[in-house]
Amino acid sequence: MELLAWRKLTCGLLMVACLLQLATVAEGTFLDTYQQQLAELHKELKSEIGKRFRENSELNGQLIEQDVIPLLAEGTVEIRDANRDLLEELAAIRPTDATGECWESVDSLIYLYSLFSQWDLQDCAYAGYARWMREDDLERFYPIAHELHRASSEVINAVIGILSEDNVVSNGPDVEGRLDGTLDHFNEVSIEGLQDLDEEIAKHTDRQTELQQFLRGCIDRTVATSRADVEFTVRYAEYYCVEGNK
Repeated sequence: MELLAWRKLTCGLLMVACLLQLATVAEGTFLDTYQQQLAELHKELKSEIGKRFRENSELNGQLIEQDVIPLLAEGTVEIRDANRDLLEELAAIRPTDATGECWESVDSLIYLYSLFSQWDLQDCAYAGYARWMREDDLERFYPIAHELHRASSEVINAVIGILSEDNVVSNGPDVEGRLDGTLDHFNEVSIEGLQDLDEEIAKHTDRQTELQQFLRGCIDRTVATSRADVEFTVRYAEYYCVEGNK
């Protein structure tokens, strides 16, 4: 998406360059200078946005590697511990020759609750991704970057409109003033847009803390539910399969 936006903007800039070149054949003064300034600003803006895209991507990658994956790994270990405890407690009360529908029901509960805990853990991961990672595409960094692309394209289109007029050379002072105004606007758009992107990048620390808290809470609830499932299954086996057969 970033590449497509820059291709459109670059095509516009190439058109500007062609128009400036045609006009400069007749008047090689301010138009030539303006062409150089606009090209330099475009190159600088493209480079600065690219840096921020890379920084944002790196921070997102660190968020996954340093927070999401370790927390999910901890949750997986805790759930496995709960499942192991369940099997050990059942083994202590289950006769070696136990058969029948009651123990088949217990085995079904073991299977179902192990699936449920895995699904719950996956839901924690997906909810964390949907709320804090996908937000980059929908609400946070990318919309601001795309708005900067759009504003830059509007400036390029304004330049194309000015240079497409018939009196570019004959009405030099007026054209020069309008181009200067457009160049100043391009500067303002660039500075404000990059500042907005920097502010969003600076919010990564808050996002990291919020994501950690959410995942920790979600995983804790999943583990607690898994422990409750263990207790229920053991009580079920004791009451229906052990006591019920006495």
